[in-house]
Amino acid sequence: MKQYKNNYYNNEPQEQEAQLEDAITEPDLSNIESTDPSLSDGFRILYNKEVPLDIKIETEEGPKDIAQFETINVKLLSDAANDKVEPTRIKVELSWESDLYFHYTNIVNEETFSEVKKKQNLNIGFKEYANLIEKICEDCINLPDTYLGVFTIRKDDGISELQFVKVSDFKDLDLIMLEFKKSSDEIIHKDMLYRFSYLKSKLEYDKKMIKIAGDVITKCNPDIFDPILESNNNYNIDVNKFFGDKQEQ
Repeated sequence: MKQYKNNYYNNEPQEQEAQLEDAITEPDLSNIESTDPSLSDGFRILYNKEVPLDIKIETEEGPKDIAQFETINVKLLSDAANDKVEPTRIKVELSWESDLYFHYTNIVNEETFSEVKKKQNLNIGFKEYANLIEKICEDCINLPDTYLGVFTIRKDDGISELQFVKVSDFKDLDLIMLEFKKSSDEIIHKDMLYRFSYLKSKLEYDKKMIKIAGDVITKCNPDIFDPILESNNNYNIDVNKFFGDKQEQ
């Protein structure tokens, strides 16, 4: 059995850690992120997380479950240039990694929000609307037994509904309901290309950082990293080949 160098357990771990900290940086994906089609028409992202939702589809017999507690990406956007400027429009987009054609959009301005507020008896103003959506999404993530989101797809009029509910032992409380339209084929296609490009760039960055970390570790103590490299020689993902055909579609 090989014996590791004695100084690996003395001084070199600190040197190794320092070199790794200097070499490894956060990925700069700003160029890719700037091409996000969600940002068109002057929108900027306020919130972007995966939120557990129940997915249903409206049928003649009533709502039918498609998925329960499924992680749906919720993207909340504002057309305000920064936090000091009041928004005139708030947009919510829903997408699903399990179905790239699942893409729905809700856009509310101050006038349409007044109608929603009156219809649903909300006690907030348009200024607090985005914060409310973000808070409810966080509650669904952190308190899934108490807060529930149900997205129901309706095909008769093209309008789908996202209903947020607070569950209690006595009576469920409806928090807010948002109406969504299925995004156009053009937006869905652009979103697919963006997500593939983003993932491709992220994978390329990860491969680069693994190589940098490997070079540092090999320099400090080749006895540790060489067997790992040797055992993974046949495991190589061609990222460009994997995504190339999809991006040309």
